[in-house]
Amino acid sequence: MRLTVLGVVLLMSATYCRAQSAPATQPATDQAALEHQFQAMLSNATLVGRFTTDGADATPREDRYSLGPVRHVGGEMWLITAKIGRGQQSFPLPIPVKWAGDTPVISVTNFGIPGMGSYTARVVFYNDHYAGFWSAGPDHQGTMYGRVERAPATQPAAGGK
Repeated sequence: MRLTVLGVVLLMSATYCRAQSAPATQPATDQAALEHQFQAMLSNATLVGRFTTDGADATPREDRYSLGPVRHVGGEMWLITAKIGRGQQSFPLPIPVKWAGDTPVISVTNFGIPGMGSYTARVVFYNDHYAGFWSAGPDHQGTMYGRVERAPATQPAAGGK
């Protein structure tokens, strides 16, 4: 269960929007566009991938995280709603997102989730993919990677005018 929570925190903590490479120094309007793209990429998306746990069995295992609304609340902080735990309850989580040029990076250190523990993670998002490191303590950590999937746009009913 801790891996699932950490994965959600990592995945929710930020993501890339579909921008191509941009200059290292971007005007504020470009940053606003990147933030808008990031929000659009993650809002109501599903993170589908795999995670590993360091140690004896580092075999990648399937991982899936359902996200709800995602919004920028100011500075580095984003509010990401995610389904966490066995009961798949939705929780709005304040997550710091840093930017490496045009690439969002979720960066949490000892991030506490009530009733679930404390997690550290660094997850980058780029071109509808994510990859990163997670830790729930020095003896429980690993990597994660996968893709961001969004439901296709709703199509109008056939034959309607």
